[in-house]
Amino acid sequence: MIFGLDQILAFLESNSYSAIFVLMFLESVILPIPSEVVLPFTGFLIAIGKINPYLGFSDAVIASILGSLVGFLLGYFLGIEIFMRYSKKLGFKDLEYEKGINWIKKYGDYFAFFTKLLPAIRSIAGIICGAFKMDIKKFIAYSSAGVLIWSGFLVYTGYYLSNNWEAIANIFEKAGVYVAVIFVLFFLFYIFRNKIASILRMNKKK
Repeated sequence: MIFGLDQILAFLESNSYSAIFVLMFLESVILPIPSEVVLPFTGFLIAIGKINPYLGFSDAVIASILGSLVGFLLGYFLGIEIFMRYSKKLGFKDLEYEKGINWIKKYGDYFAFFTKLLPAIRSIAGIICGAFKMDIKKFIAYSSAGVLIWSGFLVYTGYYLSNNWEAIANIFEKAGVYVAVIFVLFFLFYIFRNKIASILRMNKKK
């Protein structure tokens, strides 16, 4: 991690909206800033009334989308090799790029969506999509959907847990990608549970 946890939290607490925007923007371009810390803490700030929930959430989402777009353009015009050469200094491993390259070859445009739901690789997903010349409209649509789900899940979790917001960051740190996927699936189920229930009732009638 290029920034220490204490530095990130102090920056967020003292600068609120501007700090959320800067951190989420840089995280979405290339820097390995842990959104699983920034976003739950944003939820905590909302819970204690320090920031407005709508402004705080939209701040994080807009910053992430803009950062992803900048990352896409960097990858599109500069290619991926230059980032693989120097990104170790930022805390990334070649394995993360190789994993991303294999995934985009396998899943195509959907890569832009599901990588926004995963820690670490989400920071370089835009660069990889740009380097592989993904259609920019599809990239914006898919990555924005992923950003909305990821940001909504983590901000809401931080808000719900309030003073225990750091529990979600500890879970992600210890269990990694698999827990992230499970949590996001539960979040989607919670959001769309009524629609799922109605579909199941219709199938039973048939």
